[in-house]
Amino acid sequence: PELKKAFIRTLKLTPETTVDPENSHLFAAMGAALESGDAEAVSMDGLIDRLDKGVEMAFELKRLDPLFATREDHQAFCARHSKAVVRRESLSGYRGDCFLGIDAGSTTTKVALIGSDGQLLFSYYANNQGNPIRTAMDAMARLRDELPEGARIARSCSTGYGESLLKSAFCLGEVETIAHCTAAAFFDPEVDCVLDIGGQDMKCVKLKNGSVDTILLNEACSSGCGSFIENFANSLGYSAEGFAKEALFAKNPIDLGTRCTVFMNSNVKQAQKEGATVQDISAGLAYSVIKNALYKVIKLADPADLGRHIVVQGGTFYNQAVLRAFEKIADVEATCPDISGIMGAFGAALVARERYHGQESTTLPLNDILSLTYTTSTTRCGGCSNRCMLTINKFPGGRRHVTGNRCEKGLG
Repeated sequence: PELKKAFIRTLKLTPETTVDPENSHLFAAMGAALESGDAEAVSMDGLIDRLDKGVEMAFELKRLDPLFATREDHQAFCARHSKAVVRRESLSGYRGDCFLGIDAGSTTTKVALIGSDGQLLFSYYANNQGNPIRTAMDAMARLRDELPEGARIARSCSTGYGESLLKSAFCLGEVETIAHCTAAAFFDPEVDCVLDIGGQDMKCVKLKNGSVDTILLNEACSSGCGSFIENFANSLGYSAEGFAKEALFAKNPIDLGTRCTVFMNSNVKQAQKEGATVQDISAGLAYSVIKNALYKVIKLADPADLGRHIVVQGGTFYNQAVLRAFEKIADVEATCPDISGIMGAFGAALVARERYHGQESTTLPLNDILSLTYTTSTTRCGGCSNRCMLTINKFPGGRRHVTGNRCEKGLG
């Protein structure tokens, strides 16, 4: 209705020059019915019977190879990837120093608590719902309920988009920007490439001799990320997990290329006209995610340039179709840990353990975190003509976190 009003207002239309019929969204179908003319009548039962026998249609859009040709291929794939598993231990029976890692990502918050030997004691993965601090506090509440007497958090570390925000809020020990590489090296000490695909971002980190050599990030478009697939799945009435399973044995995946979401949606609509199944669409989207990552973000001329010891991570790689598409396009056998979605938090926890030398933790006690109160306000910076819109989070003890500034003046 508001779009309609804006259209009438912009063109300065009047009631005399405007026709606004009801059910205008059905006009094409009504027109088709009116155009039937002298066409032969078909009973409803006859129409259903005709459709049940299948309709053969020519493919205008290019189709791709199936992700898995046989069930045996899928079983071998699952068996290979079942080896990159982190050692887990029950938190209730643990005593001693623990190390906490928090990854405040673009759409989700992840938490990992590890023991002195690197074993995973506790993990948490949840959507931010637009409030990463509240989500992190919910994780801390759950951790407090499960943390036994005799186990203490010796040191903590944060990473991700909200790393500095959480550090200001919870007095976390430090900020660690290469937590993902640390976690990758835990599973493959010879790792030379880390590919991380999250909800709205993707990054590729290339390493030489264990040190970061190149970092590549997506700049504006997030069509090759997890949120795009999840939103598309929801629009078709599927969960992200259910939509991923549909892709595994699709016979004719559609080729969506590396175009932005607007054009991808257009291609999907065309494929549906050609009789493409949900399976074909899901598999095609899995291929497109990887093509976007490799050819648009990393800008590869040859997939072999990635490296041979590749660790993939991020919640998007919980989708087996995306993982399989990556291995087929890049022609590699990647390492995909069973905790791919929380690798940032796990790496941050490993960094906290590595840098702990017996000093007292600066992180607020869990009870103080759970009772934390803070205020959020916005203001215009007057430091220059840009007049940046600043968001200011104020925490107890005079701590605050400012975002929205394009230079350091807004922080003063």
